[in-house]
Amino acid sequence: MHTPTLLPVSIIGGGPAGCACALWLHRLGIKVHLYEAAGHPGGLQARSPYENLWLPGVQGRTGQAVARALQAHLDSEAVPYSLRQPVRRIDPTPEGFRLHFTDKPPHLSRFVVLATGSVPRRGPFQPGDTVIIGPGDPMEAAPVTGRRIAVLGGGDNAYDQARFLCQRGAAKVVIFSRSPPRGQALLRAQIPQVPVRIGPYHADQTSLTVDDEPFDLFAVMYGFEAVLPQGLTPDLENGYIRVDRFGETSLRNLFACGEVTDYWHPCVATASAHGIQVAKQISLRP
Repeated sequence: MHTPTLLPVSIIGGGPAGCACALWLHRLGIKVHLYEAAGHPGGLQARSPYENLWLPGVQGRTGQAVARALQAHLDSEAVPYSLRQPVRRIDPTPEGFRLHFTDKPPHLSRFVVLATGSVPRRGPFQPGDTVIIGPGDPMEAAPVTGRRIAVLGGGDNAYDQARFLCQRGAAKVVIFSRSPPRGQALLRAQIPQVPVRIGPYHADQTSLTVDDEPFDLFAVMYGFEAVLPQGLTPDLENGYIRVDRFGETSLRNLFACGEVTDYWHPCVATASAHGIQVAKQISLRP
């Protein structure tokens, strides 16, 4: 029977928050291992071909370039990490937490840091050739020239994507928002030609209609939701993990950082800062 070895810290998720936390713990001399379910670190940045205009110090670099830089930094510091290694379940134990994997024995960690981030909300829709969920590579790969496109949602991403669609030659773009749009005034001002319809609407994926108006493509921009592993029941707030000012959840020695907590204004900079703060707090534990 396999007897797991107790590892001081396991980090689940290799986005900016997880990478920053792993890097700091490693440099602080604490044994740590990062597990990333995808084939590369970077989180949402790895699917973003857009320039990071809001991120200080990386002007002219896309999200995908930032993701590659994160992996290069981990490699240069020899931070231990595993790719294509989803954690299927995490169970609290008297010693800490037991992590379960698909193709390797479970192991124990005294501390676990959830940096699992978020994924685009899909609502009632299923992704496909005519329904794109969220911004990034799938949206950029969709043929849009000469097509009629309904953008569903009223946040920043909805307005940003509407602008990109117009620039790419869409014949018609309409934004549908159930409530008053939340997109920044600056973004709204960039597409005065795009009609915005506010109020309840019925979008039918089968007929590809919104209130019986036909479209060729739905761009679903409903924001994001936290990714939570099975087995843990930390307190949630609006669907995200609630943490205290130290980044600790309602379960002792279980921390969370970055977008899985909806921390501050979620972006690369705040996610990285949150990961660093969590690493520092863990390093202060006896």
